[in-house]
Parts: sequence; structure tokens; C-alpha cells
Amino acid sequence: MRQSVLLPLLAAGTLCVLCSNCRSSEQNAAPTRARGVGEAPSGSSARNIPSLGGNPADLAALRSLLSTSSFETTATEHFVVLHKPNATYVEGACRTLEYAYGHFYEVFAQAGFSLSRPQERLVWICFPKKSGFSKYALQAEGMDLSWLDGYYSTLTNCVAVVQQDQRTRPREEPGGASAGDVRVAVAAHRSPHGGVLPMSAAGQRFDVTRMTHEVAHQLSFNSGIQKRGVIYPLWVSEGLATNFEFDASVLAGLEHDNAARCRGLLEAYQTGELIPLRQLVVQATVPPDTHVGRRYYAQAWGFFQFILLERSEGLRTYLHRLAAGRTEHRDASAMLREFTSAFGPPETLELAWNEFLAREAQRASAQHPGFDTAPGTAVAP
Repeated sequence: MRQSVLLPLLAAGTLCVLCSNCRSSEQNAAPTRARGVGEAPSGSSARNIPSLGGNPADLAALRSLLSTSSFETTATEHFVVLHKPNATYVEGACRTLEYAYGHFYEVFAQAGFSLSRPQERLVWICFPKKSGFSKYALQAEGMDLSWLDGYYSTLTNCVAVVQQDQRTRPREEPGGASAGDVRVAVAAHRSPHGGVLPMSAAGQRFDVTRMTHEVAHQLSFNSGIQKRGVIYPLWVSEGLATNFEFDASVLAGLEHDNAARCRGLLEAYQTGELIPLRQLVVQATVPPDTHVGRRYYAQAWGFFQFILLERSEGLRTYLHRLAAGRTEHRDASAMLREFTSAFGPPETLELAWNEFLAREAQRASAQHPGFDTAPGTAVAP
């Protein structure tokens, strides 16, 4: 049975903060806005001045960015968002980030983790044009990331995204991709240093799913769950982030299915395309084939949920050892030893994993009577 987490509500694109871990009053929940980075509005207190961290690459890139662009900053309790002045999405985005923050810490506290809190506000940079985003990424990361529209960087500790305001966005052509059409950015984790974790759903609007995926990456590396500089297998980094994606109706976390990920996982289960655990637990990059990439993201989602719910003590041990170990790249044999020391051989775990999958398939069948639950069979339309 899935543990109970939070039930968020969204009205008109603005997230209502309801959890007890978040601020209890509207006065504390409201974002504060200032012109210019680090510049408070007239009469504001030091509490409202955004702190942008101390990474030299981050600060140098931001100075360069601000020398040629006009940005406004909006600060919340835990985040600072750089954006086009008077952008209409900002209030809802800030509330979503704050809700996701509380939700993240609650879920891992329930799983027995002892997490640290970031000492500085976490930075999001929203570029109105792709050209500005690409220029920033080249300077901040030393990489051409023009094939992305957003990423979290372990180098700068910032999330950078391309985001047009709704008032200036061109009208969508009919017949375009739907909100459920998740197009995986299969180039994830291609950097040998593992510093860039791109959006898992490329080309979508600045929606709740995309935002909560990236903030999960950012929170994981700022709470002690993951350590910047360590190479993690895909099932850890992307499995964690996909489990904290809110969908369009803002049903989130372990109590509710991530419909797109669940569908991909069960299709792989039914058609016999599941990645063997011995291979999954050491995979640190996404294969270049788009179809296979989707399978990896879907299975990472399901496997992380299985481990968090049914092997939480092993997960705490595993992540602690990775964070305490050497940060240089490890080969597959080293990653397999790390996994086995915490969870036992993958072949032994495979039985419990398949039982988990069978329960998921039965539950999906109960909710959707036409869905075939037997492994190795055709997927129902």
C-alpha cells in the first residue's frame, strides 16, 4: 500500500499552499519582487534581498547575463526567480516551488531520512528567449546546451529554463503534442562530469510537471540526499525526480500515479521490454534511442518508488555511502558492488520487484478494465 502524502490543489494556475510544513499565513507565502539581482525594493528589509549563492561560475554568468538583459527578481522563503519583468506566470510558479519544497521534505521525513536545509535561497533563471538561455549555458557550464530548453546544474546549483510569458506566446497549432505526450530528453547525463540534469519532458510549457521535476533535482542535491560531484545511476537521479512530478491536475507523489511514467512502465512489463535490474542499477546515461530512453525513465520512476517504499533503510544506507565515497567516476562493476552491498544481488531483488510490478498492473487493470495485466502480452489500446 502506498504511504499517504499531500493532496495539493491548483486553481487558475496558482498553487494554494496547504501543507503544515509550509508557511501558515498568506503574508509569509507571498513572493516579494525587486528590480535587479540582489537589489531590494525601496523600504524592504534585508530578508527580501535575494541571495544567489557563492559559486564563482554562477556569479560570473549572472553578471554577464544582467549586463545584456533586463530581469526582475522575485524572492520567496526558499527560492529566488529571475524572470522577464511583469511575467504573468511568476506568482503561480513561486507558490508551486514552495509547495514542492514542503512536499519533498515531508515525503523523505516519512521515509526516515534526516535532511539538511539549504542555507541560501535556491536560484531559478527564466529566459524569455532561447538565445539568452544558450549563451548563459555556454558560459556557466562551458557546454553547448542549445538542444535543451531547461536543466538543473550541479556546477552552478541553479535551474535555467526557457520560458515565454503567456501573453507573448504564439498560439499553438492544432494537432500539436498533448500535455500527456512526454518527450524524453534522451541526452540526459551525457556529460562525463554528470553536471547537467536536463528536463525530462523537453519542449513543453512551463507547466507543473516540468517545474516539479527540476526542483526535485535541485532539492535532492541541497538536502543531503545526493552530493554534487558524485555520479549517480539513472534510477537514483531520474527516478527520484520523476516521483516528484506533479501532473496537470496536481496529484503528486507516492499516493497517486504519474500517469505517463506508469503507462510506460506497465507497457514495458507487458511486452517483456523491462531492463534487467543488473543493467538498470549501473546505468548512468540514457541510451540515444528515444523509445529506449522512455523505457529507462519509466522504469527509473517505478524502481525508485519500489525501493523507497519497500527498501527505505537500504536506500538510506546506499545514498549515504555514495555521498561519503569518492566523487570521481566509477565503472559499472564498482556501481554494482555499491548496489549489492545495500540491497543484495539484483537477481535476488528481481522477485520482489516483479511482485511490485504485478500489483501495479492489477491496480491499473481495476482502474481501467480494458488494460491487460499479464506480462509478455500485447498492450491494450
